[in-house]
Amino acid sequence: MNKKAEDIQAEETFNAVEAAEFQSQTTREFLAEETPDSRTPGPVDEHTARVPDQQNRMISQHNLRK
Repeated sequence: MNKKAEDIQAEETFNAVEAAEFQSQTTREFLAEETPDSRTPGPVDEHTARVPDQQNRMISQHNLRK
């Protein structure tokens, strides 16, 4: 390749890397703004999300009797 072609290719590579970095940064900012904080309680209560051990044991015993 001649010098001009190498310069054009280097500039295209630089532009592609710069565009990828910009897109990556924009995606990070969007996710940081739009996704909910995992530390805040959601619509599911921890007490209602799980079956208590005693109830789970009773269900298992009932299913074994069938």
